Amino acid sequence: MKFQLYENQLPVIAELRKAWKTHRTNLIYANVGFGKTAISYHLVSSMNARGLRVLFVAPYTTLVEQTASRFMQYGLEQPSIIWQSHDWYDPYNLCQIASVDTLIRREFPNDIDLMIVDECHIKRRVLLEIIESASFPVIGLSGTPFTDWLGNYYENLIKTTTMRKMIDSGKLSDFEIFAPTKPNLKGVRTSKSVEFGGDYLEGDIAEIMNGADIVGDIIENWVSHGENRSTIAFCCNVLHANHVANGFVGLGVSAEVMTAKTPKDERLQTISRFEQGITRIICNVGVLVAGFDSDVRCIIYARPTKSEIRWIQCLGRGLRTAAGKDKCLIFDHSGTVHRLGFPDDIEYSYLKSDKDGKDKAEAKAQEIEKEEKLPKECTKCNFMKPAGVPKCPKCGHLPRMGQDVEVDETRGLTSLNGKRVATRAEKQVFFSELKGIQRQSFNEGKKPLTDGYIAHTFKSKFKEWPNGLSGAPIQPSESTVNFVKHKRIKYAQAQKRLIQS
Repeated sequence: MKFQLYENQLPVIAELRKAWKTHRTNLIYANVGFGKTAISYHLVSSMNARGLRVLFVAPYTTLVEQTASRFMQYGLEQPSIIWQSHDWYDPYNLCQIASVDTLIRREFPNDIDLMIVDECHIKRRVLLEIIESASFPVIGLSGTPFTDWLGNYYENLIKTTTMRKMIDSGKLSDFEIFAPTKPNLKGVRTSKSVEFGGDYLEGDIAEIMNGADIVGDIIENWVSHGENRSTIAFCCNVLHANHVANGFVGLGVSAEVMTAKTPKDERLQTISRFEQGITRIICNVGVLVAGFDSDVRCIIYARPTKSEIRWIQCLGRGLRTAAGKDKCLIFDHSGTVHRLGFPDDIEYSYLKSDKDGKDKAEAKAQEIEKEEKLPKECTKCNFMKPAGVPKCPKCGHLPRMGQDVEVDETRGLTSLNGKRVATRAEKQVFFSELKGIQRQSFNEGKKPLTDGYIAHTFKSKFKEWPNGLSGAPIQPSESTVNFVKHKRIKYAQAQKRLIQS
């Protein structure tokens, strides 16, 4: 079958061609499941057809092999691989796929017409120096371009879509997050890494998370609520992963450990057993963050993090769609969802730069807005509900005043000129219910309701746009359904009168 880009990928190519006229370096921001490899192949094959050489740079050896294999499935002849003393290395090949660690230790290839950098948020100083001084165009690829230096090296951001839109259109799996455990991380130190930026020091969080009580909560919660789903557990270190895996095995649940030091052939065997259902849970450390496409229906997140990159990359392993998959269950035992929020709420429309020079007042305003959007935990079932939603969409629990302070404090009624003004919580519930109606119409095969229609419907009720509200959908109430029906009827009647006149 001839290779073709999907319809939603074509605008990215069109925007890139337009951007090339004014920007030498461009970054394509595409979530997991969007098809970064397909877009890369299209660029490579187009350039090669004109006799131009492309260098594709990957941060992990697994991605080097995976990319080469996928390119060949799409129709490319065997590419050259720059990785140690690989048999496929051919300096004259028009397509070079390189391991970044091997590339920066060798003399840079000659006559490169385009360089594509996969997972470009990972900091490699030598590679960044090449990007900065090169004369050829550079394209970065990332699903998490959140680091504060990317804007120093990439001139233009091409944002494909949002995670929530991909979920609503069926390109990604929806999710539910529960927070059965919230460890006390007071006093935990921070360190920096090239992959995830500033984050908690591994040794400190491992000491906390490896406690018998937390490990016991992890195992008990999954046995009670995990529905025996295929599961990836993200652990702190090898000791922690072994402790968790042994706990599961002791209860008759098949679990294995995988780390960065696990030999390649053993990893492949473990993944094979996982895909066959022989192994139910993989307890992993430092792997399965990128280039892992197996059917994952549950995630145990037991590695506290301050890094939005790590959080999105890990949860992304469970967001790929699969036959019969209704959603991904996410059990956060680290307190991260309280700190960073839902994965589909973390997105940016610009590249950060340490040269931005934003004043403290603006930075503070952004932090306040982000804090307001953080989800809240149901005190009864631990389900994480959107900010401003008092009643739990999962169990129906409505906390009494004082039980759920972060939510209840938004319930106070205010008035303006004697008229009652809706609270932020009420606005959030109405907007989430509108998003629920939007999702229902899509699932039922009806004409989809656009985001613009949803926003205008919200404005018709509250005389303002739904700025800063969470787009997480919930089951719509009868009153909201009737509001939408009434609005449609009024519109139809207005159209009829217009035609008759």
